[in-house]
Amino acid sequence: MDSNRRATPIIATFVFLAAAVVYLITLAPTVPFWDSGEFIAVSYILGVPHPPGTPFYVLLGRIATLIPWATVAQRVNAVSAIASAFTVMFTYLCGLKIIRLAQGAERRATDDWIAQVGAVTGALMFAFSDAFWENSIEAEVYALMSTAQIMVFWLGLRWWEEHERRPTAGPLLLCVYLMWLCVGLHLGVAIMGLPLMVLVAAVDRRVALVFAAPFLSSAFVIMGLERMAGAILVLGTLTFAIYAWQKKLSGWVVLAGAIAAVIGMVPAFGDADFTAGTALVAAASLVVPLALLARRTREGRILALAIALMVVGYSTHLYLPIRAAQHPAVNEGNPSDWGSLRDLLERKQYGQTSMFQRRAPLSAQLDKEFWRYFRRQWPLARTPRLWGALLPLTLGLVGGGWLLRRERISFLYTGTFLGLTTAGMIVFLNFTDHEVRERDYFFQSGYHAYSMWIGIGVAFAIGWVRDSFASGRSRTIAAASTAALLAFQPVLLCRNLWFTHNESRNWIAHDYAYNMLAPLDPNSYVYTNGDNDTFPLWYMQQVENVRKDVRVVNLSLLNTDWYIKQLRDEVPKVPIVLTDEAIRMLGRGLVQDSTGRVLYTNEFMVQHITDVSRKGATDWVKQPYFAVTVPEHMGLEPYFTLEGLVYRVNRDSLQGAIDVAKTRKALYETFKYRGLFHADGSWDSTVFKDENASTLTRNYAAAHLQLAVTYRHEHRIDDAIAEMERVARMFPDYVEVLVPLGGFYLDKGDTLKAFELFRKLAEARPGNPEARYYYGVSLVTRGDLENGMHELDAAIQLDPDYNMAYYAAYSLLLERGQRPRALEYLERWIRLHPNDNGARALLDQGRGGGAPAPKPPPPPRVPGLP
Repeated sequence: MDSNRRATPIIATFVFLAAAVVYLITLAPTVPFWDSGEFIAVSYILGVPHPPGTPFYVLLGRIATLIPWATVAQRVNAVSAIASAFTVMFTYLCGLKIIRLAQGAERRATDDWIAQVGAVTGALMFAFSDAFWENSIEAEVYALMSTAQIMVFWLGLRWWEEHERRPTAGPLLLCVYLMWLCVGLHLGVAIMGLPLMVLVAAVDRRVALVFAAPFLSSAFVIMGLERMAGAILVLGTLTFAIYAWQKKLSGWVVLAGAIAAVIGMVPAFGDADFTAGTALVAAASLVVPLALLARRTREGRILALAIALMVVGYSTHLYLPIRAAQHPAVNEGNPSDWGSLRDLLERKQYGQTSMFQRRAPLSAQLDKEFWRYFRRQWPLARTPRLWGALLPLTLGLVGGGWLLRRERISFLYTGTFLGLTTAGMIVFLNFTDHEVRERDYFFQSGYHAYSMWIGIGVAFAIGWVRDSFASGRSRTIAAASTAALLAFQPVLLCRNLWFTHNESRNWIAHDYAYNMLAPLDPNSYVYTNGDNDTFPLWYMQQVENVRKDVRVVNLSLLNTDWYIKQLRDEVPKVPIVLTDEAIRMLGRGLVQDSTGRVLYTNEFMVQHITDVSRKGATDWVKQPYFAVTVPEHMGLEPYFTLEGLVYRVNRDSLQGAIDVAKTRKALYETFKYRGLFHADGSWDSTVFKDENASTLTRNYAAAHLQLAVTYRHEHRIDDAIAEMERVARMFPDYVEVLVPLGGFYLDKGDTLKAFELFRKLAEARPGNPEARYYYGVSLVTRGDLENGMHELDAAIQLDPDYNMAYYAAYSLLLERGQRPRALEYLERWIRLHPNDNGARALLDQGRGGGAPAPKPPPPPRVPGLP
């Protein structure tokens, strides 16, 4: 037994290194999409990121940027990798402790190595789970959040172990400091106060009373500074009242403190602002009773120290107003004064929601926005996700059940952690059923807790198999074989998710940002819309010093007063001539124009900036652009000319839809496509692209398609075909491109190429009605009527509302003298669409024998193109 305990540090080191090596090998080499670009940028320049500001993360990131290794982006990305490896190691240590507790004092010699196998397996199952691995290889807050959570969890177990030998408070005081320090990484760390409270209350209620206020008040951090202060006042007053009831504190002192606390609760929970007087009274309601209690009792001294550690830990948030006042290039919310800081911490920028008014049916929130994510975390086989993850999901349930039966306190501790981070998060987050991105990362802590249960389930399964055999060689072989099979799960998981999580050659977001910025005119500005067309651009400008003369104007942020002021006042400036008072009014989000029409602030601001930007009759003070990713063009679309990934805004509408020379130069000379396309434009299948990356990078295809359409209008059919063929190589499954390419071949008279393309398309996409339709038409025109009709029937079966298939079948059969059969297709269409008067008229004419045979519709144009 002692030798096994001595092995624990060695195994912990192995677990750490196994995770760290995988993370560093698969580490993103540069900026990814989503929030990472902003986090790398603010770490490098000491900026202020989006609410709630995550000041401790920024400070850690800044330290990382100073390490002389690799690039700035890799340094900050590696913070997540190393932190995640420590998380995995502490998960192993926690799992080992809990399994040993479940095994009980009667553990046999083999039980300890069973505990080791279970703990290692559970830790590595979390290490290579889908969401955690993804967050471990890029600059994100979730890796460090999990590190803080598991360290607090581990310290709770250490306190329990030490407290059984002699009363102690040291580990719990460290928990207080870590929680309140690390809410500056992510607010999710604050949730650990509730599991800790459950553990401490189950072990020693006297200690639970001391730590109730520091632990439970952390749950109110998500509500902002004022309500958090109100929660501390409430919990502190209740704590003092209990000590007064125990005769450890004067009742008159507690009463006076309670009255003072109520004075502080009025602004804390109401609409009034704290003043210097109310803040002083509120502080006194805690400090005075606490000082008297500390003089009299050990509990008071511990509580005073805990509250002091709360303040010290949370003090990293002082970074926000101090740095914001120095106007860094990224300064979201500009929390340089009390009101702005309060709004940032309360995340008012994102609007107000209530968990009591559900924003989607519970079924959607449980299935689409939780269970879909949960079951894809551990795919041991390349099968539908549920069946591929069935073994680890089952082991987790078994582990939880075994823990409930064997060790109730550990079950309550882990179960509270799991429940709060799964069911609790479903209730609190209150997702819609149409979220703008995958939200699996919000449940990462739930995957963490469940992974520990998986490890516990592994230990139970090995022990159960061992005990199912009589003593002897067969028993040893059975237990060892089971252990080997179950311990192999992380290897399978790592292998199955390696391709989708290997970011080591992924430069897609970096090059997308470069490609958007590089071709722009000097000292121009470009409107963007969301995270993915903004944060990577901020990274390029602030970290790599690319096109810092260009101002990125985010339309979502353009609804806020602080952002409008930054655009007006800070270099590179945007042409704005509004007073502070006018901007303050615009910060409400809505405004009336001169005609009385209600506009969103960003629409008004685009109009204002456009008017101020005019210079003479034909020029701009600064050239405006719109990113092609912006869905709302604020009425300026008639003045757009496409130039690669942006639209140039012209002074008139005479310039044409595309600048062929600039777009061609951008696509073939300026743009970089590392990890996306090969030199010939073909798709690079060696680098994984998620749905978001694939969707965004189709904007390259859209530029080539615009070129192709322009060439076609100019009767340059060979050039048009070359552009379309390049798009076909770039996105070989892009049906919307392949079908028009067939039309281009027909325009050139190359019917053989058109037929071969439609045939391959139908074979590759048999479930696509459009592909089957065009292949069917091609077969009939080549003389193969029956097989062609079979394809048209398949198109109709796949999409009964696909009218072109009905009309094509009608016309092609009518041309070949099969009138009754042709009319059947019209009749079928009219039965489904009785209000289609054109089809009914055609049917009546056909029955009379005089209906002309319409030609099959030409290949459709690409959506959004002329």
